Amino acid sequence: MWELPFRRLSRRALHEEFAPIAPGPGSSGTGEGARYYQEGGTWEEDRTLWKNSSLSIAWIIAAVMTVIALGAIVSLASLAPLKTFEPYMIVVDKSSGFVEVKRPMAEGVLSQDEAVTMFNVVRYVKARETYDPKALKDNFDLAQLLSTGDAARDLTEIFSPANPKNPVKLLGATTEVAVSVKSVTFPNQRTALVRFGTDEKSASNIVHRDWVALVRFRYSGSPMSNQMRFDNPLGFQTTEYRRDQETVPAATGAEK
Repeated sequence: MWELPFRRLSRRALHEEFAPIAPGPGSSGTGEGARYYQEGGTWEEDRTLWKNSSLSIAWIIAAVMTVIALGAIVSLASLAPLKTFEPYMIVVDKSSGFVEVKRPMAEGVLSQDEAVTMFNVVRYVKARETYDPKALKDNFDLAQLLSTGDAARDLTEIFSPANPKNPVKLLGATTEVAVSVKSVTFPNQRTALVRFGTDEKSASNIVHRDWVALVRFRYSGSPMSNQMRFDNPLGFQTTEYRRDQETVPAATGAEK
């Protein structure tokens, strides 16, 4: 019989413990309990606002980073067509071991200027290095026409009668020297590197030699006669010529 009052007292005590304190006579505000609940509600609102604000900032940052990443991917994709692969052909000479890098294997042809310059360089080297007793004067005149400065003086000294190494004295009237050009490269716009071979043919044997020639040239606009224009219409002039031997001469028996 005594358990029911005990329960009532417990509920009453609990109610009185957590009930807000009513303002008494002469008090100027709410009680401590009311202020406690008010501050708790304010704290909860602040936490909710802070959480929502943090989530908003996080979503904004994520959106900005996503846009930046997509922009980077689009930029890389747009640069992909600019990346090309250009294969090169490397040729190694069997006798000298000289390594030469050929032009890229791309579609297209030589430009007109490059083709004309290559033609003039090859024509000059052949005219200067070929020795044919029957066409000796023609080759000398052509080489002299295409020369100027040091190249012209060196050519004159080589064929000077006072020169003991004059090709006419060394080779005579029965020996011939044929020239075969292997390649022409241009380190710059006024220099050519020419690789060529010579076959010195005499009555008894044939001597093959490999050479590398450095040719410096220019195009002159100086006045010239019509006859000179016929042979050299663009005024091609070799200003410097130097050749170096690549390999030791190889002698073979003459063909019968």
